[in-house]
Parts: sequence; C-alpha cells; structure tokens
Amino acid sequence: MVEMTDFEAVVLAAGKGSRMMEVTAGKPKCLLPIGNFPMIWYPLRLLEHAGFSSTFVVVSESAKSEIINTLEKLNLKIKLDFIGISEDDLGTADSMRIIQEKIKKDCLVISCDLIANVDITPLLDLYRKNNASIAALMLPVPKIAEDCIIAGPKSKQKPEIDLIGIENTTNRLVFFASASDFEENVFLSSKLARKHTDFNIHSKLLDAHLYVINKWVLNFLAFNKSFSSIKGDLLPYVISKQLTKPPKPLAEDKNNSVVKLDIKEDIHRFCSENPLEALVREMSSFNDCNSNLDDPYHGDIIRCYAYKISEQCGLRANTIQMYSLANATIDKLWKIGSNNVSQNATVKSTQVQECRIDNNAFIDERTSLKQSNIGAKATVETKTRIANSILMDNVTIKQKCAITNSILCNGCVIEEGTILKNCLVGAKFTVPSGGDHSHEMLTDADELMEI
Repeated sequence: MVEMTDFEAVVLAAGKGSRMMEVTAGKPKCLLPIGNFPMIWYPLRLLEHAGFSSTFVVVSESAKSEIINTLEKLNLKIKLDFIGISEDDLGTADSMRIIQEKIKKDCLVISCDLIANVDITPLLDLYRKNNASIAALMLPVPKIAEDCIIAGPKSKQKPEIDLIGIENTTNRLVFFASASDFEENVFLSSKLARKHTDFNIHSKLLDAHLYVINKWVLNFLAFNKSFSSIKGDLLPYVISKQLTKPPKPLAEDKNNSVVKLDIKEDIHRFCSENPLEALVREMSSFNDCNSNLDDPYHGDIIRCYAYKISEQCGLRANTIQMYSLANATIDKLWKIGSNNVSQNATVKSTQVQECRIDNNAFIDERTSLKQSNIGAKATVETKTRIANSILMDNVTIKQKCAITNSILCNGCVIEEGTILKNCLVGAKFTVPSGGDHSHEMLTDADELMEI
C-alpha cells in the first residue's frame, strides 16, 4: 500500500444526528456502536486502507475527550488530529470553513456515518486525471427487505432521493438536486442539454458524503459564508457553475481586487489552473468530448466528477432505519465475523448465536442470544431471551425478559419479566417490570428536549 501524500483527509464527526436523536441522547453520534466498533471506526479504517497516514477529525468540543479516549483503545494506525468545535448546529460546510486554514492541500472529506468497505483509489485517480474541482463517491441506494421492521413506533419513513446527473463517457457530474425540490417534472436548462449531450439522471444512487475537494474550493468556501452544507449548498452550486464562464472584466483584467467584486458570484476568482497543465493539454491531442470537436472539458476550468460503484458495499447510518440496517449487515460489509466475543466479557450461556459481545459484558447462564450486539459493561440476567437487537453500553436486562428487534440505548434498565418487540428504549430510561411493549419508543421526553 502506497502512502497518500498528495491529499489531506478530514473526518466530519461533530454532528449530533438530528434525524436519530432517540439513540444519540446518551452518546455522541460518531460513537454509536455498529458491530463491535464505534461508527467512526469504519471511515477511519477506510482511510487507512487507502494509504492515509493521518487525518483531521472534527468533533464537538463537549464530546472531544470521550471520543479521544474511545479511539485510543482501538489500535488504529492512522494519526488523528482532533479539532473541537464549540458552536452548535453547524453544517458540514460550516465545519470545513472553520478548519480551512489548517488544510494546505487538496483534501478528502468523509462523514463519520459512512459505513462502506470500498476501495476509493479509483475516485482519487479520477480526480487526479482531470484536475477536478470536486469528485464525489456514489453508492447504490441500500436495499431494504420488505420484512425489515425498524425499532420504534410504526411510521412510513420516506427515503431521501437525490437526482444525480452523470455524463456517461467522462463521469462528469453535471446535475445534482434533491427530488423533494420538484413537484412532478424536473426541468433542465437548455445550456446543460446542449453542452452535455450524453448523460443520465440517476435516482437510485446514494451520495456517500465522501468528497475530494480542490484547495481553491475551500478558499472560496472560506470567503462565502452563505453555504452551510456541502451536499445541500456547496456541491450543487459548484456543479451549476460548470456552465458559466469568467466575467469579461475578470478575463480582461486579472489584477482587479477581489474585495471590489461580489464574492458570492465570482467563484472564478478562486478557480485557478496550473499554466503548465493548460499548455500541455492545449498542445496534446487529448479530448474528452468524444462526440464533437469541442475543446477538452469544453474549456471548463470548474470540473466536477462522480465515481459510481455498482455493487452493494455500504450505506450512511444517518437515520434509525439505516443505523439498524448497518448493524444487521455489518458482517457482510466488513466480514468482521458472526460470533465475536471479547476476551474480557463473561459469558456463561451456551446459547449464543451470531452475536458480538463487547468488553466487560456479563451474560448469565440459561440465557439465549441470537444475532444481537451487546455493548460494553452490559448485563443480561438469567432466563432472558434476546434476538436481533442492539444493546449499547451499560444496559441492564433483568431476568425473565424477552427482547426482539429492539434498540436499547446507553444505561437503560429493563426490569424483570418485561417483553419488548420492535421497541426503542432511550438512554438511562427504566422500563418497569412485567410490561408488554410493541412498536413503542420508551424514553424520557425531557432528555430528548435537552439534547
């Protein structure tokens, strides 16, 4: 494996998980357990496999110590440079703006909730080959079985659908929007249709939140404070600007002051190309426009690309549904192993099938555990049955309980004789003994409001 030296890496892990607050009330989102590892372990391992020796990790200042302590125990080889952010409700673009001065090269930005076992080398090569402005990783939308039941109250969760336009021969990313932005019909500009004559609009691709970003784009982002999200704001904007040319005054007088211009509109002020690269392309016979005699890249200085992966190899654990699916499929995605029991766990039961049991967990005799994740310091007392469930750290389940397809958050207690089916139990919540619950969210509403 060759060490990656021409890019810096940034892992964005400061988010609170606004779409899954029920499970993040007692633990930072990036530390939620998936298999026997915290969520953030997976993107860090992906970077290690790609050859990165170090990465910036952007975290919430309030959770910084807990995250550092957790990751120190995982024996990762990659060097972690933690950056704490104290402001609340910052978007991904806001976070990148704050740390922009620390980044000296083009960078790879990855979200902490990307659970994907994939080789990103082709994406980096696509970026290098075309001296791109932004290159994005696209995965197939995860397939959810019809019989898949999500823990918690019954609700019809509408999946988020992106409309992604990718040129077939070049992988140019020419269109990006959310399907929710349109009522029935999607309208494309005539200029786009004339310029890119061979592209498809995909609705079954997942934006993986893994981007390779040119340094000049980060410089532009630092000046333009109207962008909050990379996916929702910055990426669509930069893609749309591929259809524009530098203003005439800019082309005629390169010494004009940036201060005198409207920064929001003059992205070309920040976009620069190595003169030698431009000269080499001009003198060569290279032309990516196979269907016409136009200039290479249509003469565009701003160039966005997408690398598509066809096989099912990952997802984003950014909702309760996707978090549950990640835990259910993690063995297939990462081949961690069906039975993974920590040497520090105490397991007296002989009926443990396809489970992962973490450090200092205690599983009493005459218990039955199937296809479940048991967190650190969790306790399961005798005559209890657990199947297809997630127990986070410090969970206590008293004797004679039956737990099926449920998520039990940090520090909750399930009293004796309780039956839970398709339920979500909040952090530090105690479920009284003898109850029979199905498709319920059992939590302290005040705790959620506090978060």
